[in-house]
Amino acid sequence: MTALADHAMEWMKSMQAGSREERVDRLFDYLNTHGQSSYDPSVTQLEHALQTAHLAQQESHQPHLVVASLLHDIGHLMIDEHDERRDFLDQDCAHEAVAARALSVFFPTQIVAPVQRHVSAKRLLCSLDESYYAGLSDASKVSPSRAES
Repeated sequence: MTALADHAMEWMKSMQAGSREERVDRLFDYLNTHGQSSYDPSVTQLEHALQTAHLAQQESHQPHLVVASLLHDIGHLMIDEHDERRDFLDQDCAHEAVAARALSVFFPTQIVAPVQRHVSAKRLLCSLDESYYAGLSDASKVSPSRAES
């Protein structure tokens, strides 16, 4: 598995103590601080997370899916994977597995499972629906192309 960034290790350690409210505050602090990096030129990772959570709220009204949507790409942050790096998305660093492993300590399966499966779900949707693929950003189109790698 891909190595965690030092800031991710520090965040994970900080999440071991404190009340639920304090840990939620630390989670949002982490997203706000490290989510300012770009996923692609048009959106930061935090903006992407918030947009995804908003869409989940509109479509599902299921709190666990809203939380999973918010956190689905936190693995990118945890391994310092963003578009300011030359090698961003050059190889599959399994950000979904990184996130699922870390989040499983704090969240139930109904949140962790969608995070862990979101890349394979996107690949499936892309293989079944050309319009879904066409609507993805250039950066988001990279993971479906790795499906056979």
